[in-house]
Amino acid sequence: MEQVLIKEKKYQGQYVAVKNMEDTKVIASGRTLKITFQKAVKKGLENPLLIYVPEKDTVHIY
Repeated sequence: MEQVLIKEKKYQGQYVAVKNMEDTKVIASGRTLKITFQKAVKKGLENPLLIYVPEKDTVHIY
């Protein structure tokens, strides 16, 4: 089963922070986990869900 959470091409190769699995609106993004987490916390998310968005044609299994 394939589930695509983040479809915007501009986030490929980056980490994104979302509120949870149901609310996948991107709150913050960055090239590293640390930067993305810090941006999300600064925007008011205490426990953001961090996701890596792979480059096109790259498969990541979690």
